[in-house]
Amino acid sequence: MGSAAALSHLQTTARGLTNTEASRRLKLNGRNALSCKKPVAWWQLLIQVIPNPFNILLALIAIISVANPEPNWSTFIILSVMIVISCAVRFWQEFRSNAAATRLQASVSNNSRVRRQSAEPLKTAADLPFEEMIVGAETLVPGDILFIDPGDSIPADCLLIQGTHLTISQSSLTGESAGVRKTANPRTEKDSLDAFALENVVFMGTSVISGGGLALVLRTGDDAVIASITKALNAKAPLNAFQLGIRNVSYMLIAFMLVMVPIVLVISGKVTHDWRGAALFSVSVAVGLVPEMLPAIVNANLARGAFRLAKKKAIVKRLDSIQNLGAMSVLCSDKTGTLTNDEISLSSYLNCTGDPEPEVFRLAYINAVSQSGTKNVVDSAIINFDIFGDTTNTKLGSSDEKHRQLSLVDYEKIAEIPFTFENRRSSCVVKYSTGKYELICKGAFEETMNLCTHIRVDENADPTPIDRAHHLELSHRVSSLNAEGYRTILVATREVTASQSENLNADTTAEILMDLETQLTARGLLMFLDPPKPDAAVSINKLQGLGVEVKVLTGDTLGVALQVCRALNLVTEVDEANVQAISGPDLARLEGTKEFDDVVRTCVVFAKLTPAQKGQVILSLKQRGECVGMLGDGINDSIALKYADVGISVDSGAGVAKDVAEIILTQKQLDIVVECVTTGRFTHGNTIKYIKMVASSNFGNVFSILAASAWLPFQPMTGLQILIQNLLYDISQIAIPWDRVDEEYLAVPRRWNAKDLLRFIIFLGPLSSTIDICTFCLGWFYYGIRSTDDPLKVARFQTHWFLEGLLTQTLIVHLLRTAKVPVFQSRASPILVFSTISVIAIGVAVPYIPPLQKALGLARPATSFLGLLAAELLVYCLEVQFVKVIYKRLF
Repeated sequence: MGSAAALSHLQTTARGLTNTEASRRLKLNGRNALSCKKPVAWWQLLIQVIPNPFNILLALIAIISVANPEPNWSTFIILSVMIVISCAVRFWQEFRSNAAATRLQASVSNNSRVRRQSAEPLKTAADLPFEEMIVGAETLVPGDILFIDPGDSIPADCLLIQGTHLTISQSSLTGESAGVRKTANPRTEKDSLDAFALENVVFMGTSVISGGGLALVLRTGDDAVIASITKALNAKAPLNAFQLGIRNVSYMLIAFMLVMVPIVLVISGKVTHDWRGAALFSVSVAVGLVPEMLPAIVNANLARGAFRLAKKKAIVKRLDSIQNLGAMSVLCSDKTGTLTNDEISLSSYLNCTGDPEPEVFRLAYINAVSQSGTKNVVDSAIINFDIFGDTTNTKLGSSDEKHRQLSLVDYEKIAEIPFTFENRRSSCVVKYSTGKYELICKGAFEETMNLCTHIRVDENADPTPIDRAHHLELSHRVSSLNAEGYRTILVATREVTASQSENLNADTTAEILMDLETQLTARGLLMFLDPPKPDAAVSINKLQGLGVEVKVLTGDTLGVALQVCRALNLVTEVDEANVQAISGPDLARLEGTKEFDDVVRTCVVFAKLTPAQKGQVILSLKQRGECVGMLGDGINDSIALKYADVGISVDSGAGVAKDVAEIILTQKQLDIVVECVTTGRFTHGNTIKYIKMVASSNFGNVFSILAASAWLPFQPMTGLQILIQNLLYDISQIAIPWDRVDEEYLAVPRRWNAKDLLRFIIFLGPLSSTIDICTFCLGWFYYGIRSTDDPLKVARFQTHWFLEGLLTQTLIVHLLRTAKVPVFQSRASPILVFSTISVIAIGVAVPYIPPLQKALGLARPATSFLGLLAAELLVYCLEVQFVKVIYKRLF
């Protein structure tokens, strides 16, 4: 199960470890990180990039070229150079990408709250001086005392030593979506073979739904249980649409080669009667059809996208998610903290008649302080509220009077019921100095009001039973406040009798305590404000302009959600004919029906949703063919983030939300999402651009080689010449990841479309063959090169096709990189222009440099051919542009 040394030194105290002991154990056990998540060593990365299908093919062809009785070492050397260049480019890009990803992900705060021994000496045996410290999760060691709070992602395998109504989600390990109750004192014995059923053990990778506690860290890093199943979990991850597309294109190009090589061998051998030469030519053809730079350029595109996003303050945890950003057609967003400032503040506290009432605040304050663990935004707003500086409340009178009244908050916390997103309320039982026990509940209006049987309209009067008039009056007041943008919380209480309080303590289960949450007395309302972010409306408008539909998924009330969304221009007036919003309870009644999917498609605002309902909305949209993004930072967003095609969270979000998200924003700004979408489409555009170029070019070469093999009594190019031409062409395309992308291409979502790609290849692929055959005709009819009698003429024929093939293949980079007219309407990036011009210049110069001319078997081209070549290139450009226009209009 792991390091024996770690277990043998697991002694610790209730005060936790000393910093010195923690440092010693960290050296002994290593950092708390799984091996699969640690940066890959450079030598491991180098081994990984070598064995791709194209490199293996090139290596086999290189071996074949020197395995015959007359080895062709020039071919072997060039193929080796091509393999080295391909591997070097891919290695360098992946090395830079991994290094950047490691640096960026290290910047995502993933901290834990632990208890460490204080430097103070012990005064008595009962004293336990300790300090709460925030440490990096990767520095946790066995023996640490860890605080567990709602929303935490458990960073290690731990033994629970104290728990308060703790519920853990173990779905990441077991696949079960229901939360699991955990307690420090298990009431029943569990099967020891079922580790996940142990009630007092929490595991690395699970997340806290509600409650809190203290735990003793048992195992970290690769000693954790999750380490034993991580490889299996990773192995089961299905390929996404982009990965499948790249794989299918690779297989298609390999299939081209496997079909073409035998055909070319047979036809060329029969026509030339030189079977050895035909075999060498077939080998060269195979190399010419292998896009060995495909893996390198695709990876370079993704790495380039990740670097661009890093500058936009977005951290990419998985490179493939960049493609999904470009394909995203619907963005579902939480409201609080993403569309609003997430600076929720208490605005007022009212009694049930609508007047300010300090007693309502006092009760809410006790409830908020009594909640263990990290405080949620509502509790924090109550605790941080400066009631002494609240000049609007005239009932409190002077500052001295305020202090006097609040000093009555003299109580002892007995038990608590933590907040859950299903119940939408929290409660506590307290004992006052007078000996009176009281349950104080605060929560969403409807859920809490349903538990009330009485109402107190005046603090100096006794409670009265709630009648219909009271209920309607309160509901109307809450609706009015919600319409004004206020979030309302109802405060209610009940007296706990002595007999009921006898067995209450901190370990009392939530089920028993919830039996007391009945027959409550409504005491008053709390009003909170969380205004929309200043830039949210502009960012939403930009997203809509990019073809991304924005939907709001929130647990807040429908009135508050609608008020915010109206301010952001997300919704207009809502009526029966224009249903743009729905609440969770109403949506629940439609589950399992066709109407559910219809409502999800048409509605913009979804309010009072449970975490599970957020996930259902995401799945419904995906089933309709949408590429769905989810933006959220809370525990209640984690299911939706997991189900979405691309999950986006923020660095300050809950740990579980950051764990399941693929993109982490370092700042809570919606305009960063706009940049992410644009960058995703930019990356997708340059990737598809290269794939279309290489696939259509290779498809066209199939026809040219077939025509040459069946027609010419000699090879139209030697194998060495084909290899050099292919090498130069590949080098010219290395700069594609840095190319520009047309604004029109960025304006709409872009998804992988295999049919469109195949259609494009069939339409534009054969165009290069028409120019190739034109060059063959010039050599055959105009220059009279029809036999092998004159080696110089044959070399000139081969030189002519070498130049024409290289120039058309290089020009196609500019012709197919845009749907517009190249140069005039859309210009390539300077680096791509430089790379293509450089390759063209080198290719044209080679036949004029005697040493290179002789080494490659080329000849000085005919002077008249240069003019004819220029005419051919002009015709080719016009031809491609004309077919592009037709293709665009048709498809």
